[in-house]
Amino acid sequence: MKNRLIFLIFSLLSLFLVSGLSSCGGETSEESSLNSKLVIGMECGYQPFNWTTQKESEYTLPIDGTNEFADGYDIQVAKYLSEKLNKEVVIKRTVRDSLIIDLNADNINMVLAGMSSTAERREQIDFTDPYLTSDLAFLIKKENLPEGNSKDNPASYDELLEIFKGESLICQKGVIGDTYIDTYFSSVDTSIRHNDPLATYPNAANDVALGTSFAMPAELPVCEAMVNIDPDNLAILYCEQDFISDIDKEGLSVSIGIKKGNDELKNEINAALADLSDETRAKMMGEAAQRSASGSEDNSGESVNTWSLFADNFNLILAGTIDTIVLAIFGTGVGLILGIFLAYGKNLKIKESDKIYIKALKGLGKGFSNIYSTVLRGTPMMVQALIFKFGCQAIGLNWGDISFPSEILNFINGWFIAGLIVITLNTSAYMGEIVKSGLNGIDKGQVEGARSLGMSSSRTSITIVLPQALRNALPTIGNELIVNIKDSSVLNVIAVTELYYRLMNIASTTFAFLESYIVLAIIYLVLTLLASGCLKLVEKKMDGVKFSLNPFRWARNREAF
Repeated sequence: MKNRLIFLIFSLLSLFLVSGLSSCGGETSEESSLNSKLVIGMECGYQPFNWTTQKESEYTLPIDGTNEFADGYDIQVAKYLSEKLNKEVVIKRTVRDSLIIDLNADNINMVLAGMSSTAERREQIDFTDPYLTSDLAFLIKKENLPEGNSKDNPASYDELLEIFKGESLICQKGVIGDTYIDTYFSSVDTSIRHNDPLATYPNAANDVALGTSFAMPAELPVCEAMVNIDPDNLAILYCEQDFISDIDKEGLSVSIGIKKGNDELKNEINAALADLSDETRAKMMGEAAQRSASGSEDNSGESVNTWSLFADNFNLILAGTIDTIVLAIFGTGVGLILGIFLAYGKNLKIKESDKIYIKALKGLGKGFSNIYSTVLRGTPMMVQALIFKFGCQAIGLNWGDISFPSEILNFINGWFIAGLIVITLNTSAYMGEIVKSGLNGIDKGQVEGARSLGMSSSRTSITIVLPQALRNALPTIGNELIVNIKDSSVLNVIAVTELYYRLMNIASTTFAFLESYIVLAIIYLVLTLLASGCLKLVEKKMDGVKFSLNPFRWARNREAF
C-alpha cells in the first residue's frame, strides 16, 4: 500500500511539472513569438527606469507570468516602441546578471533596462542609439549639501575632492557610478573611502540617508528619484562634467541591448528613437521619477511606520507569505520522499552472493546517493539556484516562459516552479541523512522478528522499520521545515517572488527598510511558531496521545500538550 502511495505521489508530481513545461510553448513557437512581439527583459527593480507595482494604470504593462505590473521610464519607451513598430510588448522579469544571457539564448529579443553601452558589453551584444543621455550627480544628505550648489552652479572637480575628503562614497553594485568612485576619487585621494556596493540604488541611498555613507554617485534621474522618495533627508549635489573621460561618459547614456546580428530590429528601433524628441524623453523620465516615489500602496504622503506599511501592502505581503509557505511545505514534503530513497541508497549492502549486475547496480546507487548528498549539503542553496537557472538556460530551458493562466494558480510561474525544484533537491540531501540516521537507530531485533514471521525484506522495511525511523526523526524533519521557511528567501536571486522579495520591493519604494525588516521578522516568527505547534500535534498523534483543539479542555488534558 505504501509503495503504491509513493508511486502515486511521484506520478502526480511528474504530471504537475509536465503540465507546466507544456505551457511554455504558448500559442506560437518561441521563434515566431520573438518575431511578432517585442519580448523585453528587465529586472523590474531599477528605479526610476523600471520597477514592480501591484496597481495597473495608464503607465504600466503586465509582467509576463505574474499578476503584477511594471512601471518606469523604460516602460514608457517600450509603449512608444510598441506603437511605432506595431508590435505587442511582453515584459519578462529576470535578475540583472541574467539579461545578456537571456538575450543570447533567445529568451528575449531586447534588453530595455537602463543598461549602458560599455565596451565589455559590446563584445557580447549590440546596442541601439541611446534612448537617454544624462549627467553625473551625487546623492547627499541635505545637511551636507554645500551652500549655493545647484544645477546652474555645479561643483567643480576640485571642489568635489575637497567635499569628499575623509568621507566615504557608496553606489549600487555593477553600475558605472561604482567605478567612478575608484577612478576619480579614492585613487586620487586615499582619504576618500569606497564602501562596498549594495544590491540596489535604494539600499545605497538609504545608506546615505542614515549617514553611514557620505554620498552616492549616479545618473541625475536616479538621484532625482531617490530624492523624491525621501525629500526631507536627501538632496542632489550637482557637479561639472568636464573631468569625466569620453569613454566613461558612455556610461551615462543608456541604450537598448540587441542580439548580435539582429540588424533589422536594431535599425527599426533606431528609426523609432530618432522621432522621440529630447523634450519628450525628459518629460517621460521626470514623470517616472515622480511616480517612483509613490510606489508603495499608500500615496497619502504620511510617514511610514511598521503598522501602516503592513496594512497598506497587506495583499502584497499575503501573496508573498503564501508563496513562502508553499515553497517550504512542498520542499520539505517532496524532499522527504526523495530523502527516503537516498537513505536506502546509502544503506545498500553489496553481498558476495549477489550477481555481478546486482553488485554494479547497488554500487551505482550507493555512489550516487553519497555524491548527491555530499554536493548538495556542501554548497549553499543560493549557489545551487543560480547554477540551476543558468544551467537550464544553457540547454535552452527558460523557466520564465512557463505560466499558469488559471486564476487558482495565478501565484505560480516558471521561476516559482524552478524555486520549488531547487528547494526540494536541496532539502532531499539533508533528509537523506536524517532518515538514514533514523533507519540505523532501529533495533535489529525487530527486523529479525518480522523476518521470522515470514515477512519479506521489503515489507519489513516499509511497514516496521520506516514508520519508526520517521517517528524518531520527526523533530529533525520539523527543524528542516522551519529552516526552509526562512531559507526560501535566498531564492529571490532567481526572481522567485516570495515574502522577502516582495518586502524588499516595498522597502525600495518607501525607504522604510527598518519597518520592512521588522514586518519580515514578525511574519517569519509567526510561521515558524505555527510550524512548531503543528509538528508537536503530529508527534502526539503518532504517539497515540489523545488531544483536543478546544482550549477549555487543555487544563484537563495538559499531557497532550
